[in-house]
Amino acid sequence: MSHPHLTQHKTQRHLILGVTLIFLFSLILSPQASLAASPKDPILVGLIPDVGGIDDNGFNEMAADGLARAVTDLSIVSAIYPPASIDEYPAKIAECVSAGSALCITVGYFMGDATMAAANANPGVSFAIVDATWDTYPDNLRGIIFASDEVGYLAGTLAGLMSTSKVIGAIGGLPIPPVDSFIFPYQYGAQWADPEVQMLLDYSYDFGNPALGAQLAQDQMARGADVIFAVAGPTGIGVNLETAQAGAWTIGVDVDVYYSTFGGGTVDGSEYLLTSALKRIDNAVYHTIEDVVNGTFSSGTMVNNLENEGVGLAPYHDAAASVPQDVQDAVAALRQSIINGETDVWEPFYKYSISLPVVMK
Repeated sequence: MSHPHLTQHKTQRHLILGVTLIFLFSLILSPQASLAASPKDPILVGLIPDVGGIDDNGFNEMAADGLARAVTDLSIVSAIYPPASIDEYPAKIAECVSAGSALCITVGYFMGDATMAAANANPGVSFAIVDATWDTYPDNLRGIIFASDEVGYLAGTLAGLMSTSKVIGAIGGLPIPPVDSFIFPYQYGAQWADPEVQMLLDYSYDFGNPALGAQLAQDQMARGADVIFAVAGPTGIGVNLETAQAGAWTIGVDVDVYYSTFGGGTVDGSEYLLTSALKRIDNAVYHTIEDVVNGTFSSGTMVNNLENEGVGLAPYHDAAASVPQDVQDAVAALRQSIINGETDVWEPFYKYSISLPVVMK
């Protein structure tokens, strides 16, 4: 007669042996089950900058910075497809798609048609574009925009408070939404700060001509402008340098031109750079890539504003000592007022009163 404890022990031993044999048999049939899960291949992200390359001290460079940060932080693989002319937009986007990219990012308003066409033709690829939006989107397309109006209004308020001639200037590249969304709120902010302010407005019709920018700045200063805001890409570099080196205030756009144009204070005139109206394109590109990596990419319009730090004014840098504290405090309070929805940046002063109009050349 078996002892009950020995019988129980044998039963447990047989059970363990059976489970072990089943496990070993499963390994023979499926050897990969014994291995750690293979890591997924890194995704490929392509960037199609606008004409001018990624060293433009502007949109392209900031987009490339966001892409580079994603390579480091998110372990993606990247490629850049720079077009030599606007005619190459479709071909460069097609290269991005053909390479097997999970995401193709285009940079600039003028790439809108080519980007939309590529998105419609390639539903299995995600697309994003900087500075272009639509009312309706395919499921694989994101439009990335920035609340240029919010930061433009802040810049205008600063200009209105700092102007002693009561004449400010704005020089735009073209009368298109990405430019005018800075310029007109800039006017409104200045005229709310000082209803007597007059704004001079000129368009260069050329984003790549610093010499023309300098010429337009000279003309506006001759007409009395003592603060000039440049929204004209590399043409604006000429505006900023000419204005500052003539001893008038200037305001940059998109990037912090204290570093990109004035060498961090090593170039003459840096003390007359009031600020720059920033678009954090690097952050927007990075977060879009992050969404693709995490499987949370969504189509539609992505808005980058003051509240989420997608736009903002750069530090005063070398001009800080010349900007009175009450002016700095007023600009800081206005920023919060815009975030809180208390200030309408598209509400012109002349809605309620007579103000000086924009004066176009």
